[in-house]
Amino acid sequence: MKKIIKFIGVMLAFATLAIVANSQPAQAAHNNYRVKTLKTYKNYTNYTEDVAFYAKPNTQASVWNNQYFDKSIKANAFYKKGYKLASHKATTWFVEKKVRIYHKLKSATYYYVANRTGHMQGYVRTNALRRGFSPYGYQIISTKWYNKYDYFHVKDSYKAKNVYVWNYTHTTKRANLKDYPGAVFNKTHTVVMRHNGKDTKYVYLVGTLNGTTKGTRGYVAESAITGGLNPDHTGMNYVDMRYFVNNTDFNHYLQTGKNQKLAREITKLFPNSQPDLGLSKIAAYNYDSFDNDVDGDPNPISTEGYTDIKAFPALQKWLYTNHKSSNATKIAGIKKLLDKEGYTDSKRASMSGYKLGIQIVNNIVMPSG
Repeated sequence: MKKIIKFIGVMLAFATLAIVANSQPAQAAHNNYRVKTLKTYKNYTNYTEDVAFYAKPNTQASVWNNQYFDKSIKANAFYKKGYKLASHKATTWFVEKKVRIYHKLKSATYYYVANRTGHMQGYVRTNALRRGFSPYGYQIISTKWYNKYDYFHVKDSYKAKNVYVWNYTHTTKRANLKDYPGAVFNKTHTVVMRHNGKDTKYVYLVGTLNGTTKGTRGYVAESAITGGLNPDHTGMNYVDMRYFVNNTDFNHYLQTGKNQKLAREITKLFPNSQPDLGLSKIAAYNYDSFDNDVDGDPNPISTEGYTDIKAFPALQKWLYTNHKSSNATKIAGIKKLLDKEGYTDSKRASMSGYKLGIQIVNNIVMPSG
């Protein structure tokens, strides 16, 4: 009997130790904020008006707990980080979820919200917000994505004017397109921005001045932009073959481009052969072994409309090998190699009616390497 009592006593002791050992984690878990999802707004990423909210005037509330949505939040973390709504009255908050948060014997209804870029997010009391886009500042009220790869540039009538590139809140000028007259841009989407009750269309553009470190992206008033290739190459150290409008544009670039001095000297070696944009594209894409795609294979284009194409791989290889030489040295080397292949001065002068395909990238340092 004594043994049985002792055995029961030992079991009770172990049970007491287990309760004592587990009491602290159980208490910590009890102090956590429990989150129950009441509604999920599946279209919150579209940033439409039905999920848009802004701070009520004079509210003292904050957006709490700047972290990913979770079903349980540690007690010491919920109020650790936050954004005072009064300091962000021009921010439109987009609702992802409506939740009920429980803590001890209390509970309240919250929205889980984020701003448009998603860098501010967290929980906010539902009674601290009003429906709709914020009436302050510039608000993007609609977005239309442009799922094509077309070219755009500043209209000629706007090139001497201030055309600013803005961030999405229209509070920071990222660039002035007056400084980018020769740039070719791509458009990713169109938005409508509301300011003081007036709606204006903006386009989001991405572009650079090729061969330079100057590039920009952001929102530009649609009224200042037009579609198509830009015939103005001002400020461009290098113009890709895709960016020329026609033969006239291409030949003007050869004659005026500040980095086309060697190209001009080469064309003089063929005085009766006209530089041709189409054949120059063939030269660039079919015969330039350095112009490869990401897997290292050439991407040839059609040669339709051209016959008896003559390439000069030995000359090309020599230029690559001697790329640090002066233009005078390069021209002398080119003439020597042309003579060797039978293209003497008299032969080249007699080539009337021929077209010349040429692309010279003469030691132009590209920012990307």
